[in-house]
Amino acid sequence: MEHQNNDTYLAKWLAGDMSDEELIEFKKTNEYTDYKFIVDVMDELETPDYDQQQNFSATLNKISNQNQKKTTKVRTLIPSWAYAVAATLVLFLAYSFFFQQTTYQAQLADQTNFQLPDGSEVMLNAGSEIAFKSFNWDSNRTLELTGEAYFKVKKGSKFKVVTKEGTVTVLGTQFTVNSRSNFYNVTCFEGKVKVTSGKLNHILTPGNAISIQDNMATPYKTTEAIPSWTAQESSFNAVAIYEVVTELERQYNITISGKENLKVAYFTGRFPHTNLQQALTTVFDTMEIRYTFDANRNVRIQKYK
Repeated sequence: MEHQNNDTYLAKWLAGDMSDEELIEFKKTNEYTDYKFIVDVMDELETPDYDQQQNFSATLNKISNQNQKKTTKVRTLIPSWAYAVAATLVLFLAYSFFFQQTTYQAQLADQTNFQLPDGSEVMLNAGSEIAFKSFNWDSNRTLELTGEAYFKVKKGSKFKVVTKEGTVTVLGTQFTVNSRSNFYNVTCFEGKVKVTSGKLNHILTPGNAISIQDNMATPYKTTEAIPSWTAQESSFNAVAIYEVVTELERQYNITISGKENLKVAYFTGRFPHTNLQQALTTVFDTMEIRYTFDANRNVRIQKYK
């Protein structure tokens, strides 16, 4: 066929732009079998659930056997560039699968649960995100967290939670990490947790927590058996009021205007996730903050007199 070895002609076939007449003629050629084989191999590699090493080895053997069969035929060989394209695609797909990053997110006013590859459990609080690489997870249990999460870690190799504010290292335990802008809090519920943030290295045991805000670290104790937010309540221990108001926004998916009117103050207490009016009253009335709240859930903090 006149154009059968032309790159543009092959591109037309891959894109499905060939006319019926051209396709009929193309299927009669030896090259059609070669090109279709390469595409079929690529399709097999894109299957999401498979044994990576076994599939990769089988693919190589399949290519090798196909090439051996071709040596007994007297016909035009596959152009070298086609093998280069196939090899590049194989390497790209293998790299993408083995080193791709898995991400979980919890939307505003929501929470989400999931399991890590080793069976460790994670619960993400509202407006939070976790990312990790599943390849070789058992020997490299490291993930990145933005926001707040509760972990139940299976025993095994070292487990790391990396955030912008610091790193938490454990072997097998239950703990929470809350990493927001200008705020960092870690609480240990079971086992032992090592917290590293800048020059700070602190060991937490069950019932102990540490809060870092305004560049100051404050250790404290807690009587909670599990994080309060897993039971639809947010609790705070001397947390800047601005952070508390921001958490109200996350848990109710609202925007509170007038935050620039807040004075420097620290809140200790809790608010529910199921009743906005009650939550506002609990926080704002306790802190003597004047505000307005209408039927459309618009909240505005007013200036102090």
